[in-house]
Amino acid sequence: MLRSGDGRLRAPWRLLIFGLVAVVLALLAFGLVGLIVPAAERAEVLPPSDIVGPDVILTYWATVLALLGAHAFVLRFVEHRGWDFVWLDRRAARPRALAGGFVIGALAIGVPSLLLLGVGWLDVADAPGPWHTGALATTMMLLPAAMAEELMIRGYPLAVLRETLGWQGAIVLTSVVFGVLHVFNPNVAVTAIVLVTVAGLFLGALVYQVRSLWAATAAHFAWNLTLAVFLHTALSGQEVPVGDYRVIDAGPDWATGGAWGPEGGAGAIAGMLVAAALLIRRRRRGEGDAA
Repeated sequence: MLRSGDGRLRAPWRLLIFGLVAVVLALLAFGLVGLIVPAAERAEVLPPSDIVGPDVILTYWATVLALLGAHAFVLRFVEHRGWDFVWLDRRAARPRALAGGFVIGALAIGVPSLLLLGVGWLDVADAPGPWHTGALATTMMLLPAAMAEELMIRGYPLAVLRETLGWQGAIVLTSVVFGVLHVFNPNVAVTAIVLVTVAGLFLGALVYQVRSLWAATAAHFAWNLTLAVFLHTALSGQEVPVGDYRVIDAGPDWATGGAWGPEGGAGAIAGMLVAAALLIRRRRRGEGDAA
């Protein structure tokens, strides 16, 4: 019940320890954020037009630090392994992997969205204020948000489940959890959760192909950045503070994602499938060259 034949803690106990440590560290970090930005001052720091306040940004970064601390704890005291076990080592952070992840994440959603704009199924509407309204604050929120989700889903949990279920089973299970975590988002629908689950498969495949959680984080960040900051469209059902223009739904929801945003439509699936195919082809070419 507690340990496997090789004397190691079984996967559920290892994941439970990770979760408990992450929660404790997160509570401590959130308390620190409350001291840095008192509740009475939060509404006064940014103008009302900016939805993303400093407390939100700091809370996301606090979550990242808590999850990194939980990773460090379990790697040191439970696994007795290095950061390469969770694909966060120095090699995983090589510039080529980060750049490749960023580009593939941006293109996977950017190209389908531009095609939808071209056929008129997405449209551009005016929005008050300059184009950069909320852009900086949103970007400062999107980076830690992407990193936190990757650490929570495809960091230590994926590494542990990979040993138990294999790569395919681990990626499928973590992707389902990734989809379920979005059920409370605004404008959610069953199709949206399915699409988020597919996005989890795509990001899990990226970790598998590149062996880098940093690359998956870069792809996740670039995907969200393309939608929220460059296209000024809904992100996972949530509107973001934008100015000058806004990309809106003007076609069938099955293609455009409707109120969920372009990442909830068939175009996003097509973009992820093409990106995944390119990743697999690249890995096979690398294995062929090595042979």
